[in-house]
Amino acid sequence: MRILIVGQFGGIGGAERSLIPVAKELKNNGHELTLLLMKSPENNLLFKQFPGNVLIPTGLSIGDRLKTFLKLNQLVATTDLLIATSELTPTYITWLLSLWHRKPLIVDVQVYLSRWIKDSSKSIHNSLCRWIYPQISYIRCVAEGVAQDLLSNYNVPQKNLSVIYVPFELDEISKVAESPIPAIHSHIFSKPTIVTVGRFTSQKRFDIAIEAFNNLCQDYAIDANFLILGDGELRPQLEQQVQNLGLTDRVFMPGFVENPHTYVKSSQVFLLSSDYEGLPRVLIEALVVGCPVVATNCPSGPYEILKGGECGGLITPMGEPEKIAEGIARILKNPELAQKLHETGLQRAKDFSAEGVVQQYQNLINHAVA
Repeated sequence: MRILIVGQFGGIGGAERSLIPVAKELKNNGHELTLLLMKSPENNLLFKQFPGNVLIPTGLSIGDRLKTFLKLNQLVATTDLLIATSELTPTYITWLLSLWHRKPLIVDVQVYLSRWIKDSSKSIHNSLCRWIYPQISYIRCVAEGVAQDLLSNYNVPQKNLSVIYVPFELDEISKVAESPIPAIHSHIFSKPTIVTVGRFTSQKRFDIAIEAFNNLCQDYAIDANFLILGDGELRPQLEQQVQNLGLTDRVFMPGFVENPHTYVKSSQVFLLSSDYEGLPRVLIEALVVGCPVVATNCPSGPYEILKGGECGGLITPMGEPEKIAEGIARILKNPELAQKLHETGLQRAKDFSAEGVVQQYQNLINHAVA
Protein backbone atom coordinates (compact mmCIF):
# COMPACT_ATOMS: atom_id res chain seq x y z
CA MET A 1 0.00 0.00 0.00
CA ARG A 2 1.22 3.49 -0.88
CA ILE A 3 0.96 5.79 2.14
CA LEU A 4 1.51 9.55 2.00
CA ILE A 5 2.33 11.23 5.33
CA VAL A 6 1.90 15.01 5.51
CA GLY A 7 3.45 17.03 8.32
CA GLN A 8 4.99 20.29 9.45
CA PHE A 9 7.93 19.83 11.81
CA GLY A 10 10.84 21.74 13.25
CA GLY A 11 13.01 18.64 12.97
CA ILE A 12 13.99 18.37 16.65
CA GLY A 13 10.74 17.84 18.55
CA GLY A 14 8.85 14.89 19.98
CA ALA A 15 6.32 14.63 17.13
CA GLU A 16 8.93 13.90 14.49
CA ARG A 17 10.83 11.53 16.79
CA SER A 18 7.55 9.68 17.34
CA LEU A 19 7.00 9.42 13.59
CA ILE A 20 10.19 7.48 12.85
CA PRO A 21 9.35 4.27 14.82
CA VAL A 22 5.85 4.21 13.29
CA ALA A 23 7.27 4.64 9.81
CA LYS A 24 9.85 1.89 10.31
CA GLU A 25 7.22 -0.61 11.44
CA LEU A 26 4.85 0.34 8.60
CA LYS A 27 7.74 -0.17 6.18
CA ASN A 28 8.37 -3.60 7.73
CA ASN A 29 4.68 -4.38 7.13
CA GLY A 30 5.24 -3.88 3.39
CA HIS A 31 3.94 -0.34 2.89
CA GLU A 32 5.56 2.16 0.53
CA LEU A 33 6.01 5.47 2.38
CA THR A 34 6.39 9.08 1.30
CA LEU A 35 6.75 11.99 3.73
CA LEU A 36 5.92 15.48 2.50
CA LEU A 37 6.80 18.41 4.75
CA MET A 38 4.66 21.55 4.42
CA LYS A 39 7.65 23.76 5.19
CA SER A 40 11.39 23.37 5.53
CA PRO A 41 12.39 22.25 9.07
CA GLU A 42 15.01 23.95 11.24
CA ASN A 43 16.94 20.69 11.26
CA ASN A 44 16.40 17.83 8.81
CA LEU A 45 18.93 15.33 10.20
CA LEU A 46 16.19 13.27 11.87
CA PHE A 47 14.35 12.79 8.59
CA LYS A 48 17.35 10.94 7.18
CA GLN A 49 16.14 8.02 9.30
CA PHE A 50 12.74 8.00 7.55
CA PRO A 51 12.32 4.70 5.65
CA GLY A 52 10.97 6.18 2.46
CA ASN A 53 10.97 9.20 0.20
CA VAL A 54 11.17 12.59 1.98
CA LEU A 55 10.10 15.78 0.19
CA ILE A 56 11.23 19.05 1.81
CA PRO A 57 10.31 22.51 0.44
CA THR A 58 13.20 24.74 -0.54
CA GLY A 59 11.76 28.08 0.61
CA LEU A 60 8.92 30.04 2.19
CA SER A 61 7.91 32.36 -0.66
CA ILE A 62 4.39 32.28 -2.10
CA GLY A 63 5.80 30.54 -5.15
CA ASP A 64 7.48 27.89 -3.00
CA ARG A 65 4.26 27.29 -1.06
CA LEU A 66 2.31 26.94 -4.29
CA LYS A 67 4.81 24.38 -5.58
CA THR A 68 4.44 22.40 -2.34
CA PHE A 69 0.64 22.44 -2.63
CA LEU A 70 0.72 21.33 -6.27
CA LYS A 71 3.14 18.52 -5.41
CA LEU A 72 0.89 17.47 -2.53
CA ASN A 73 -2.14 17.44 -4.81
CA GLN A 74 -0.26 15.31 -7.33
CA LEU A 75 0.81 12.81 -4.67
CA VAL A 76 -2.65 12.55 -3.12
CA ALA A 77 -4.05 11.55 -6.52
CA THR A 78 -1.70 8.56 -6.73
CA THR A 79 -1.64 7.32 -3.12
CA ASP A 80 -3.77 4.71 -1.35
CA LEU A 81 -3.93 6.32 2.11
CA LEU A 82 -3.23 9.75 3.59
CA ILE A 83 -1.94 10.42 7.10
CA ALA A 84 -1.95 14.03 8.32
CA THR A 85 0.41 13.91 11.26
CA SER A 86 0.50 17.63 12.13
CA GLU A 87 -2.47 19.50 13.56
CA LEU A 88 -4.40 22.48 12.17
CA THR A 89 -3.34 23.86 8.75
CA PRO A 90 -1.62 20.69 7.40
CA THR A 91 -4.69 18.73 8.49
CA TYR A 92 -7.13 21.18 6.90
CA ILE A 93 -5.33 21.07 3.55
CA THR A 94 -4.91 17.29 3.55
CA TRP A 95 -8.56 16.79 4.50
CA LEU A 96 -9.77 18.95 1.61
CA LEU A 97 -7.56 17.09 -0.87
CA SER A 98 -8.70 13.73 0.51
CA LEU A 99 -12.31 14.74 -0.21
CA TRP A 100 -11.46 15.99 -3.71
CA HIS A 101 -9.59 12.81 -4.64
CA ARG A 102 -11.78 10.47 -2.55
CA LYS A 103 -8.86 9.04 -0.59
CA PRO A 104 -9.03 7.57 2.94
CA LEU A 105 -7.50 9.80 5.60
CA ILE A 106 -6.15 9.30 9.13
CA VAL A 107 -5.44 12.41 11.19
CA ASP A 108 -3.05 12.42 14.15
CA VAL A 109 -3.66 14.70 17.14
CA GLN A 110 -0.63 14.75 19.43
CA VAL A 111 -1.33 17.79 21.61
CA TYR A 112 -4.07 19.08 23.90
CA LEU A 113 -5.56 21.08 21.06
CA SER A 114 -7.69 23.66 22.88
CA ARG A 115 -4.79 24.83 25.10
CA TRP A 116 -2.37 24.86 22.18
CA ILE A 117 -4.71 27.08 20.16
CA LYS A 118 -5.25 29.35 23.16
CA ASP A 119 -1.49 29.76 23.62
CA SER A 120 -0.99 30.56 19.94
CA SER A 121 -3.59 33.38 20.16
CA LYS A 122 -5.12 32.29 16.86
CA SER A 123 -8.74 31.82 17.88
CA ILE A 124 -9.84 31.33 14.26
CA HIS A 125 -8.53 27.77 14.61
CA ASN A 126 -11.20 27.02 17.21
CA SER A 127 -13.88 27.73 14.61
CA LEU A 128 -12.04 25.79 11.90
CA CYS A 129 -11.52 22.81 14.22
CA ARG A 130 -15.21 22.75 15.18
CA TRP A 131 -16.09 22.63 11.50
CA ILE A 132 -13.45 20.26 10.11
CA TYR A 133 -12.44 17.78 12.82
CA PRO A 134 -15.97 16.34 13.37
CA GLN A 135 -16.05 15.47 9.66
CA ILE A 136 -12.86 13.39 9.80
CA SER A 137 -13.77 9.72 10.19
CA TYR A 138 -10.45 8.45 11.58
CA ILE A 139 -8.59 10.48 14.21
CA ARG A 140 -5.74 8.93 16.14
CA CYS A 141 -5.22 10.55 19.56
CA VAL A 142 -2.02 9.91 21.50
CA ALA A 143 -3.75 9.96 24.90
CA GLU A 144 -7.19 9.73 26.49
CA GLY A 145 -6.92 13.37 27.53
CA VAL A 146 -6.39 14.44 23.92
CA ALA A 147 -9.49 12.48 22.86
CA GLN A 148 -11.56 14.00 25.66
CA ASP A 149 -10.52 17.48 24.56
CA LEU A 150 -11.77 16.79 21.02
CA LEU A 151 -15.04 15.38 22.39
CA SER A 152 -15.70 18.23 24.80
CA ASN A 153 -14.43 21.26 22.92
CA TYR A 154 -14.81 20.36 19.24
CA ASN A 155 -17.81 17.99 19.21
CA VAL A 156 -15.92 15.19 17.49
CA PRO A 157 -18.00 11.98 17.61
CA GLN A 158 -16.61 9.28 19.89
CA LYS A 159 -16.76 6.73 17.05
CA ASN A 160 -14.26 8.81 15.04
CA LEU A 161 -11.59 8.70 17.77
CA SER A 162 -8.97 6.04 18.46
CA VAL A 163 -6.46 6.32 21.32
CA ILE A 164 -3.12 4.90 20.17
CA TYR A 165 -0.01 5.74 22.18
CA VAL A 166 3.24 7.13 20.84
CA PRO A 167 5.59 4.22 20.00
CA PHE A 168 9.08 3.81 21.43
CA GLU A 169 12.03 1.71 20.37
CA LEU A 170 12.71 0.58 23.93
CA ASP A 171 15.84 -1.47 23.25
CA GLU A 172 17.43 1.33 21.23
CA ILE A 173 16.77 3.92 23.95
CA SER A 174 18.18 1.61 26.61
CA LYS A 175 21.25 0.93 24.49
CA VAL A 176 22.17 4.55 23.76
CA ALA A 177 21.51 5.48 27.40
CA GLU A 178 24.53 3.35 28.35
CA SER A 179 26.87 5.76 26.54
CA PRO A 180 29.18 7.77 28.81
CA ILE A 181 28.41 11.37 29.68
CA PRO A 182 30.61 13.69 27.58
CA ALA A 183 33.56 14.89 29.64
CA ILE A 184 32.52 18.53 29.26
CA HIS A 185 29.36 17.82 31.29
CA SER A 186 30.53 15.09 33.68
CA HIS A 187 31.04 17.54 36.55
CA ILE A 188 27.28 18.22 36.68
CA PHE A 189 26.70 14.74 38.05
CA SER A 190 29.08 15.12 40.98
CA LYS A 191 25.92 15.96 42.98
CA PRO A 192 22.38 14.52 42.90
CA THR A 193 20.95 15.81 39.64
CA ILE A 194 17.44 16.77 38.60
CA VAL A 195 16.98 16.83 34.82
CA THR A 196 14.35 18.10 32.41
CA VAL A 197 14.18 18.19 28.62
CA GLY A 198 12.24 20.34 26.16
CA ARG A 199 11.96 23.49 24.10
CA PHE A 200 12.16 26.75 26.03
CA THR A 201 8.53 27.77 25.51
CA SER A 202 5.83 29.00 27.88
CA GLN A 203 4.08 25.62 27.67
CA LYS A 204 6.95 23.82 29.42
CA ARG A 205 7.04 26.25 32.39
CA PHE A 206 10.76 25.96 33.01
CA ASP A 207 10.40 29.15 35.06
CA ILE A 208 8.31 27.14 37.54
CA ALA A 209 10.86 24.33 37.40
CA ILE A 210 13.70 26.72 38.30
CA GLU A 211 11.65 28.21 41.13
CA ALA A 212 10.91 24.69 42.40
CA PHE A 213 14.63 23.85 42.33
CA ASN A 214 15.35 27.00 44.31
CA ASN A 215 12.76 25.90 46.90
CA LEU A 216 14.39 22.48 47.01
CA CYS A 217 17.77 24.03 47.86
CA GLN A 218 16.37 26.56 50.36
CA ASP A 219 13.57 24.67 52.14
CA TYR A 220 15.03 21.16 52.16
CA ALA A 221 18.75 22.03 52.35
CA ILE A 222 19.48 19.60 49.51
CA ASP A 223 22.76 20.14 47.69
CA ALA A 224 21.89 19.23 44.10
CA ASN A 225 22.24 20.38 40.50
CA PHE A 226 19.54 21.10 37.94
CA LEU A 227 20.12 20.26 34.26
CA ILE A 228 17.81 21.69 31.58
CA LEU A 229 18.39 20.16 28.15
CA GLY A 230 16.96 22.07 25.20
CA ASP A 231 16.76 25.56 23.81
CA GLY A 232 14.29 28.14 22.56
CA GLU A 233 13.08 31.69 22.58
CA LEU A 234 12.77 31.96 26.37
CA ARG A 235 16.46 31.25 27.06
CA PRO A 236 17.34 34.90 27.96
CA GLN A 237 14.49 35.12 30.51
CA LEU A 238 15.40 31.78 32.07
CA GLU A 239 19.09 32.70 32.29
CA GLN A 240 18.14 35.98 33.97
CA GLN A 241 15.93 34.13 36.45
CA VAL A 242 18.79 31.75 37.33
CA GLN A 243 21.12 34.71 37.87
CA ASN A 244 18.59 36.59 40.02
CA LEU A 245 18.17 33.54 42.26
CA GLY A 246 21.93 33.07 42.62
CA LEU A 247 21.83 29.60 41.05
CA THR A 248 24.37 30.02 38.25
CA ASP A 249 26.65 27.37 39.79
CA ARG A 250 23.79 24.87 40.20
CA VAL A 251 21.58 25.26 37.12
CA PHE A 252 23.02 24.15 33.77
CA MET A 253 21.52 24.83 30.32
CA PRO A 254 23.93 23.38 27.73
CA GLY A 255 21.37 23.45 24.88
CA PHE A 256 20.34 20.49 22.75
CA VAL A 257 22.44 17.36 23.14
CA GLU A 258 22.66 14.51 20.66
CA ASN A 259 21.88 11.81 23.23
CA PRO A 260 19.70 13.08 26.11
CA HIS A 261 19.00 9.52 27.30
CA THR A 262 22.42 9.08 28.89
CA TYR A 263 21.95 12.34 30.84
CA VAL A 264 18.52 11.25 32.09
CA LYS A 265 19.75 7.79 33.08
CA SER A 266 22.55 9.39 35.12
CA SER A 267 20.12 11.67 37.00
CA GLN A 268 18.19 10.99 40.19
CA VAL A 269 14.91 12.70 39.20
CA PHE A 270 13.29 13.67 35.91
CA LEU A 271 11.05 16.75 36.18
CA LEU A 272 8.16 17.66 33.89
CA SER A 273 6.65 21.04 34.82
CA SER A 274 4.36 21.68 31.83
CA ASP A 275 1.00 23.44 31.76
CA TYR A 276 -0.25 21.04 29.09
CA GLU A 277 1.00 18.22 26.88
CA GLY A 278 -0.36 15.51 24.58
CA LEU A 279 1.53 12.39 25.55
CA PRO A 280 4.92 13.78 26.66
CA ARG A 281 7.57 11.68 25.00
CA VAL A 282 10.34 12.77 27.36
CA LEU A 283 8.38 11.46 30.34
CA ILE A 284 8.11 7.97 28.86
CA GLU A 285 11.77 8.03 27.82
CA ALA A 286 12.65 8.73 31.46
CA LEU A 287 10.71 5.62 32.49
CA VAL A 288 12.50 3.56 29.83
CA VAL A 289 15.91 4.35 31.37
CA GLY A 290 14.63 3.93 34.95
CA CYS A 291 14.75 7.54 36.14
CA PRO A 292 12.09 8.39 38.78
CA VAL A 293 9.74 11.17 37.69
CA VAL A 294 8.03 14.17 39.23
CA ALA A 295 5.37 15.56 36.86
CA THR A 296 2.64 18.17 37.04
CA ASN A 297 -0.92 16.92 36.68
CA CYS A 298 -1.38 18.82 33.42
CA PRO A 299 -3.73 17.99 30.58
CA SER A 300 -2.92 15.58 29.14
CA GLY A 301 -0.53 12.67 29.58
CA PRO A 302 1.32 12.59 32.91
CA TYR A 303 -1.52 11.21 35.04
CA GLU A 304 -2.27 8.61 32.36
CA ILE A 305 1.37 7.60 31.85
CA LEU A 306 2.17 7.36 35.57
CA LYS A 307 -1.22 5.79 36.39
CA GLY A 308 -2.00 8.49 38.91
CA GLY A 309 1.42 8.24 40.56
CA GLU A 310 1.42 4.44 40.93
CA CYS A 311 4.00 3.71 38.23
CA GLY A 312 7.35 5.41 37.82
CA GLY A 313 6.74 8.81 39.40
CA LEU A 314 4.87 11.29 41.55
CA ILE A 315 2.12 13.68 40.43
CA THR A 316 2.06 17.28 41.69
CA PRO A 317 -0.30 20.22 41.05
CA MET A 318 0.44 22.54 38.12
CA GLY A 319 2.14 25.87 38.78
CA GLU A 320 3.00 25.15 42.43
CA PRO A 321 6.80 25.11 42.83
CA GLU A 322 6.52 24.33 46.55
CA LYS A 323 4.66 21.08 45.80
CA ILE A 324 7.07 20.20 43.02
CA ALA A 325 10.03 20.72 45.36
CA GLU A 326 8.31 18.54 47.96
CA GLY A 327 7.93 15.72 45.42
CA ILE A 328 11.59 15.90 44.37
CA ALA A 329 12.70 15.93 48.01
CA ARG A 330 10.62 12.83 48.77
CA ILE A 331 12.47 10.89 46.10
CA LEU A 332 15.95 12.18 46.95
CA LYS A 333 15.51 11.50 50.67
CA ASN A 334 13.83 8.10 50.36
CA PRO A 335 15.95 5.48 48.55
CA GLU A 336 13.21 2.85 48.92
CA LEU A 337 10.69 5.10 47.16
CA ALA A 338 13.23 5.91 44.45
CA GLN A 339 13.85 2.19 43.86
CA LYS A 340 10.13 1.44 43.72
CA LEU A 341 9.56 4.19 41.16
CA HIS A 342 12.55 2.91 39.17
CA GLU A 343 11.11 -0.62 39.00
CA THR A 344 7.47 0.29 38.32
CA GLY A 345 8.57 2.81 35.69
CA LEU A 346 10.56 0.20 33.79
CA GLN A 347 7.52 -2.07 33.80
CA ARG A 348 5.12 0.67 32.67
CA ALA A 349 7.45 1.65 29.80
CA LYS A 350 6.83 -1.73 28.15
CA ASP A 351 3.27 -0.63 27.34
CA PHE A 352 4.72 1.84 24.82
CA SER A 353 6.76 -0.59 22.72
CA ALA A 354 6.78 0.23 19.00
CA GLU A 355 5.62 -3.24 17.97
CA GLY A 356 2.43 -3.19 20.05
CA VAL A 357 1.53 0.40 19.24
CA VAL A 358 2.06 0.04 15.50
CA GLN A 359 -0.15 -3.06 15.41
CA GLN A 360 -2.98 -0.87 16.71
CA TYR A 361 -2.11 1.71 14.05
CA GLN A 362 -2.16 -0.99 11.38
CA ASN A 363 -5.65 -2.00 12.54
CA LEU A 364 -6.77 1.62 12.16
CA ILE A 365 -5.27 1.71 8.65
CA ASN A 366 -7.18 -1.43 7.74
CA HIS A 367 -10.46 0.14 8.87
CA ALA A 368 -9.76 3.37 7.00
CA VAL A 369 -9.08 1.70 3.64
CA ALA A 370 -11.79 -0.95 3.92
